[in-house]
Amino acid sequence: MLKEINLEGIFIAPFAGYLFVALLIFIPVRILFDRYAIQRWVWHRPLFDISVFIIILSLIGLMF
Repeated sequence: MLKEINLEGIFIAPFAGYLFVALLIFIPVRILFDRYAIQRWVWHRPLFDISVFIIILSLIGLMF
C-alpha cells in the first residue's frame, strides 16, 4: 500500500516522489538524445520529450 512521504511534518503524495525520480532518469536520457542528434528523426521535439518522460514515469509507477 502506498503511504505519504513525511518531510518535517509535511505529507507529500508518493506520486511526487515518482515524478522526481523520473526527472532524475530523464535528464541523462535527454542528454544522450542530444548527443546522438535524435531531433533529426523526431517530428516535434517537445512532444517527444514529454512522451519519453511519461513512459519513464509509467515504468516507475509499475515498479512500485
